[in-house]
Amino acid sequence: MDPSVIGQYIRDIKVYRKQVEDYTDDSPGSLRMRLKLLTQCHELMGRVSAHMDGEYERAKVLRINTYAEAKRDAERGDKVNAAELAVMELREDEAAALERSRLWKNEFKALTEHLYEIRLAIRMELNILAAGGGGI
Repeated sequence: MDPSVIGQYIRDIKVYRKQVEDYTDDSPGSLRMRLKLLTQCHELMGRVSAHMDGEYERAKVLRINTYAEAKRDAERGDKVNAAELAVMELREDEAAALERSRLWKNEFKALTEHLYEIRLAIRMELNILAAGGGGI
């Protein structure tokens, strides 16, 4: 996926999260707006999370392939050491990609739980109102 698209998704996520802050009360209408905005955010987070998982896997494959090529092309002697030296920087890149992947996956899961809480709160509010406990 194009990195500029991912960048736009991340900017959109920030905008949606900022808009959610405008709906602070727990009225059913406010909860529904929060649910709508966070659901849009959740969809984009899923895409970003999937992209970050792919970035990690690509970094891992690059490290493995570079290791194999360096070991194959090394002069006589300690081929393993030559291959390890060839992938030192790639290991750091892979670790950074893994960190980004896990961060987005955790954010996605946390938002999933938060959406569940909002849906439950909406159901509770509607049940209270339907039962005549609205206090009107």
